[in-house]
Amino acid sequence: MASKDRQKRIISNTAYTIGGALLMNGVLQILVYPLLNRFMGSGQLGKLLYLMGLVAILCPSVGQALNTSRLVVRRDYEVTNGDYNLLLLGFGGIGTAVSLAVAKDSMTSGMTVFWTIVLLMTTIFRYYGDVEYRLNLNYRRYFCYYAVLTAGYAAGFVLYLLTKNWFLVFITGEAACLAYLGITGTVFQGFFQRSRWFGKAFQRGGFLVFSYLITNLTLNIDRIVLEHLIGSLAVTQYYVTSLIGKTLVLLVAPVNTIIISYLTRDQKRMDRKQFLKFTGIGAAVSLVFFLGAQIGTPLFVRLFYRELYDSVRPMITVVNLSQILGVLSTYLFIVALTFTEEKWQLILQIFHLLLIGVLVLIFTGKGGIMGFADAVLIANAVRVAAVILLGLWKAGKHGGGPEKKSGAEERTP
Repeated sequence: MASKDRQKRIISNTAYTIGGALLMNGVLQILVYPLLNRFMGSGQLGKLLYLMGLVAILCPSVGQALNTSRLVVRRDYEVTNGDYNLLLLGFGGIGTAVSLAVAKDSMTSGMTVFWTIVLLMTTIFRYYGDVEYRLNLNYRRYFCYYAVLTAGYAAGFVLYLLTKNWFLVFITGEAACLAYLGITGTVFQGFFQRSRWFGKAFQRGGFLVFSYLITNLTLNIDRIVLEHLIGSLAVTQYYVTSLIGKTLVLLVAPVNTIIISYLTRDQKRMDRKQFLKFTGIGAAVSLVFFLGAQIGTPLFVRLFYRELYDSVRPMITVVNLSQILGVLSTYLFIVALTFTEEKWQLILQIFHLLLIGVLVLIFTGKGGIMGFADAVLIANAVRVAAVILLGLWKAGKHGGGPEKKSGAEERTP
């Protein structure tokens, strides 16, 4: 009975998690961005997407990383709210300064700088804030948190129509859910009160921030490279073409959490045959996703970005395939990490970032936006191959035997 109740909670929590993500992103992608495109035009939307690309790189890298770090560190150390609030300010402040330097050509006025700072910092705190509900396993309020965020985006769009300030669309949403958190949660109480474990929080949180930065930079490199090498219109073209594939990441992330939960519940480690089985399952599901994206992407672009369809049609297949390979590699990484050391994640992330950086500079210079799409496809295909080779190598070392315990576990009676 207890096992069934646990499974029901896992399913329920996963549903709330996916529901919150889909609600937020559904409103953004089906309502907010298409309407902004209609009012602003594709070129101006590209500039907006470029700045939001910086948000997508920095904010989850700091907010989500420290969110995850707190969940893990609390098992070993009595950290406080203040430890992580100070880290949010520190890492967030440094990241904001770097983002402003990178986007200096887009900072057309002092007010643009001001609104960019406000947007980056509120979004960082929002990404961290849902740790309140993850610490307490209250995923119903987690869903409400993102429902309030979504309602805030809708209210912010009304403010945009009145003021023509697009920053208000997003800042209103971030501020709304932080206000909800202030009413229902406590993670920002004792804001500046550090514990004696602040150094541990800094060390372990900082490592995750660095790792998340690499991942999010790779995921959003299109907005940065295309803006600087081609122009704002190319940012919009690639964004709308890749959107269906990128949205699948929202479905994969909660599934990955469940995979880790089940694959790490006993001490038996995976052998090559089992790893190949999971690889086959991932490849089969990815094929289904690819076919779905091939059908969905043209319909989506025609429906919401009709004026861009003719210009993006030639690269739909290449972009969808590269996005699906990216999703597959993320899934395989999670499977491989259940029996390999965490350092391999960082090593392959760095390798992938360097590879994609070199390829996009070469291919984009020669082939424009289509060359960029080809470069991403090649880099993602290499990443999938590298993760499979890593999994086969590590799985072959132990042949499914019992997992070696850490020193701390071995000493536990």
